[in-house]
Amino acid sequence: MNEKKADYPYLVASSVVEEFRRKGFVITNDVFTPSILDHYANAVDAEVALRTLGDDRGIGEKTTYEQSFVQCMRLWETNEVVRALSCDACLAGIGAQLLGADGLHLWQDQALYKESGGRETDPHQDQTFWPIGDADLVSAWIPFDAVTFENGAMAYVPGSHKAGGLKPVDITHSTEPYDILADPALKGVAPEWVSVNPGNVVWHHGFTVHQASANTSPKLRRVFTVVFVAAGSRRTKPWPAFPLDRAKVPVGGLIKGDGLPLVWPVPNQQPSAPEVVGVAVGPQFQLDIESKARGPTS
Repeated sequence: MNEKKADYPYLVASSVVEEFRRKGFVITNDVFTPSILDHYANAVDAEVALRTLGDDRGIGEKTTYEQSFVQCMRLWETNEVVRALSCDACLAGIGAQLLGADGLHLWQDQALYKESGGRETDPHQDQTFWPIGDADLVSAWIPFDAVTFENGAMAYVPGSHKAGGLKPVDITHSTEPYDILADPALKGVAPEWVSVNPGNVVWHHGFTVHQASANTSPKLRRVFTVVFVAAGSRRTKPWPAFPLDRAKVPVGGLIKGDGLPLVWPVPNQQPSAPEVVGVAVGPQFQLDIESKARGPTS
C-alpha cells in the first residue's frame, strides 16, 4: 500500500490484520468515543424513525424477514450526519488496512435494528447477493448498544471467507433458505459468537459466513453497518443490483460512480448524495426508475 502509517487516523496492529485475514472477522477497540457515538446514534435513530413512521405493526404481524430486523439502507444519502459516519476517514482507513487496499469505495450502509422478540438472522454470506465476483469487500458492524447473545449478537464461522462464494442463502424467506452451515466447504466448523460493547467495531469479510441470535431481551438492539469495496473492483454479472444499476455500471465496468463514492484515500470534500435514492425501508434489490430523491433530513 502507498499510504504512510501516519495517514491512518486509526492504526491497526499487524496482529489484528493477521487475525482478520485468518479468521475473516475481527474486533477493533475504541474506534468511537461515547460522545461521538451518541451523536451518530441519535442521527441514525432519527432517520430510522422517519423512514418507519406510521408502521405500528407488532413483531408477530411482520414477515419472517422483517422479524429479523428493521432494515433501512443507505442512510448516508438522506441524512448529513449519518453521511459523516458512513464516509468517516477512521472507518475507511481501518477497512483499507484490513483488506490491504490502496483505495475503497462506499458500497452501502444500513441500520439493522433488531426489535425485542425479533427472530434470529439466518447464517449467510453477504457478497453472494451481489454481482461483484470475488471483489475485496469488508463490513463494519457498529453497535450503539452493548450486544450479547441475549439481544442479537453476531456469530462468524472462522476461516469461512477462504471458501469463496457458496450457494446464496435466501434470508428473505421467499424460498426455503439454504443451510449454509452444512456446506461441505465449511468442514463442520462451528460459528463463533461475539459480544461487543459500544465504541468497538466488528469487521467481517464479504465471504465470511455469519448469523445473529434472536433478541430475547426487552430492549431494541441498535446496530449500524458500513460496507466498503476495494477500488478497482468490477461488476461481473448482469443481474439487477441497485447501486450498480443506478450508477450505470456495465458488466466488466469499474464499481464507481453516483452513489459509490471513493472514501479512501480521504477525498478533499465529503461525497455528495446521489440524485436518485432507493426505498425507505427493507432491501433495495433493483433500481426503481420512478424513485424520487428525498432531501436531507438534518
